[in-house]
Amino acid sequence: MIQQLQFAFYSLFVAAFGAVIAIMLKRQSNKTSTMNKQKMSNPNETLMLTFGMGVVMAWVTIAAAASYFSVVEQRDISDSQLTVIGLLGGPALLIITNVLDLFKGKETAKIAVLPDQLSAEVSASTASKEHTRMLEEYKLKHDLDMEKLQKQHSLEMEAFQITNGKVKDAKKDK
Repeated sequence: MIQQLQFAFYSLFVAAFGAVIAIMLKRQSNKTSTMNKQKMSNPNETLMLTFGMGVVMAWVTIAAAASYFSVVEQRDISDSQLTVIGLLGGPALLIITNVLDLFKGKETAKIAVLPDQLSAEVSASTASKEHTRMLEEYKLKHDLDMEKLQKQHSLEMEAFQITNGKVKDAKKDK
């Protein structure tokens, strides 16, 4: 009877410890959620995290302790211990299954977005390269036009200096 009470207190301690860890994880996720923009705004998510973590931790701890006492200390697992393991095991397995389904859904959503994201990155890269090519082409044309105008200006200035401005008058007459 004393061993069963110790076992019950031990499992209660583990459940409380799991709840504390769940609360700490919740607070940590709130701190990093501003960076990731993923918030647990739904109170049901907080309840599931706290309760689920506690149930799963209690189930794993009780089952591990029972297995340890059974294998190492050669004690038989009592019916009450098996009942507690069974009662916690059902919800714990459901919680684990739901968490894995949620993870699977999120990963599937990420994978579904990848082709669109890849095509957007390719089109952005293509547009950027095309824009850079056009800018270089216009810069080259501009430089050639500027060089042409500068040579034309130099020739006209040289002609003006040689003829003392009579070239412009001759052009005006024509």
